[in-house]
Amino acid sequence: MDATSDPNTMVPHPDASDLVALRAEVADLRARLESYERILQLRDAALAPAAPSPPAAPEAPPLPDWFEIAADQLLPIQDGFYQLEWGPEGAFRWTGPGADVHFEAWLDRAAPLVATLRLFHFGVPRNARDLAIEVDGTAYPLTRLGEEKILRSDPIAPRAGDGPTRLTLRVAHVHSPAASGKADQRMLGVAFQRLRVDRA
Repeated sequence: MDATSDPNTMVPHPDASDLVALRAEVADLRARLESYERILQLRDAALAPAAPSPPAAPEAPPLPDWFEIAADQLLPIQDGFYQLEWGPEGAFRWTGPGADVHFEAWLDRAAPLVATLRLFHFGVPRNARDLAIEVDGTAYPLTRLGEEKILRSDPIAPRAGDGPTRLTLRVAHVHSPAASGKADQRMLGVAFQRLRVDRA
């Protein structure tokens, strides 16, 4: 006898209602599985290490609250200076041929500043009382300290921002040594030695 024909070993054929119930159960299991997968994804995302943030840009160092420049430093002709010379009081440069001498300084302008100018020679005596320094379009007269060749400005107004400060030394009187019969044909202002700008 054929084993396949044994009625005890034959699998019963499911009817339509059983098939619908199985399909619903499979759909329910799939939905639960998808829910569990979403929960696991959310858990993994929450526990994952955070991506490193990009390094912060380094802060610019603060600007100094003073500025100093001397005759033996690089002072270009286009800023109003002749070549370096030496005298009994050290290095100096004559200004000229124009009346204006320019400096560019990077310094903190949050508080008032005072400019102090040291000269080797006034050029002509009237420069001792007629020199001024201009900052941001305002001229600040330079006052001589006693009989020294040192002059100081009134307080220079503060300014917002961190850009460069342009300082212009206004030499009131230029002269030519040739007019006094000397061989020097240059137009000269004052013999500059040092400029310092400090907090007032």
